[in-house]
Amino acid sequence: MKRLILLMITCYCLLPGHANTDIASDSLLQVLQTLPHDTTRLSTLNDIIKIEQNNYKCIQYSDTLMQEALKLKNDKYASLAAYYHLLYYYNRSEQDSVAKWIVRMEPYVQRSGLWDYFFDAQRFQIDLYTFTEQYELAISEANKMKQKALNTNSNRGTVAAYQCLSNAYIGSQRWDEGLKALEEAYRLLPKKGNAVVHISVLSQLISVTKEMKDNNRQLKYLQELESVLRKFIIDNPSLKDGFADVFIFNEIFYAHYYLNTNQPLLAYSHIEKSKKYLTENTYFMYKVLYYDIYAEYYQSIKQYQQASAYIDTTLTSNPQLRA
Repeated sequence: MKRLILLMITCYCLLPGHANTDIASDSLLQVLQTLPHDTTRLSTLNDIIKIEQNNYKCIQYSDTLMQEALKLKNDKYASLAAYYHLLYYYNRSEQDSVAKWIVRMEPYVQRSGLWDYFFDAQRFQIDLYTFTEQYELAISEANKMKQKALNTNSNRGTVAAYQCLSNAYIGSQRWDEGLKALEEAYRLLPKKGNAVVHISVLSQLISVTKEMKDNNRQLKYLQELESVLRKFIIDNPSLKDGFADVFIFNEIFYAHYYLNTNQPLLAYSHIEKSKKYLTENTYFMYKVLYYDIYAEYYQSIKQYQQASAYIDTTLTSNPQLRA
C-alpha cells in the first residue's frame, strides 16, 4: 500500500491544465510567433508549458523558456523553466535528472525569491528517496528543508517538508509518526491558500487514515476535500475537467469509507458517481483505484466472480502495483 500512496503523490505534482489542450496550445503557439522577445513572450511560453506538461514538448518549451529568460536576465522565468524540468523528470522517477535541475534552479531562486517553487522541487527529490526506500536520507533531507523553509518564511515549504516526513515515516511503517506529520501540515495550511496544496495534503490524509482504519478521521478529511473542491470549481469553472481525477479519488474513498462501515449501498452510489469522471485521459492510478473499489464492493456483497474480474483488470493493466 505504501507504493500506492506514493504513486498517488505523483498525481498531485501536476500543474492545473486546460480542458481542450490541443486547441489552447495551438492558439498560444500562433500568438507566440508574433510576440517580441520580452516578458510577454516568456509569459506565453509559460502558459504553453502548463498545457504540454504531460509530454516531451514540455522539455522542448522549457528549454526555450530557459534560453530566452537567460538572454533577458529574468531570474523568475529561469526559475520556472528549471522547475518545469524538475516536474517532468519527477513524474517519470528520473532521480539523477531531478538532482541536476535542483542544483541549477537554486541560484535563480536566490535572486528571484520563488521559494515556494524551490521547496516543491525539493519535495520531488525527497519523495523519490522515499520511493526508492532511502528512508533515513529522506527524513534527514526533509528536516533540513523544514529549517530552510522556516528561515525563508515559506509556509508552503514548511507544509511540503512535513508531507515529505510523513511519506518517509509511512514508507518505513511508522504510521503514527506519519499521520502526526501530515496533521501538522494540515494545521499549517492557510485558510485561503493554494487549493492544489490543500488537495495534496487532504488526499494523503484520506489515504493514510483509510489504511489505518480510522473511519472518523477519514470521513472528516473526505468532507473537507469535497468542500475545497466545490469552492475551487465554483471560483474556476473552466478547470473542472482538469480536476476530474481528484473528483474520482474523492468519490472512491467515500466508497471505501462506506464499505468499511458496512454500508455497501451507499458505497455503490459513490462508485457510480466516480464513473462519470473517467475518460481516456484519466491518470492510470485513478483507473486502478476505480477497478479496485469495484472488486472490494463485489467482495463485500459476496459476488466473488465479479470481484475476481475487477481484480484481474487491476493487475493486468498496472504491473507497478505487483511490486
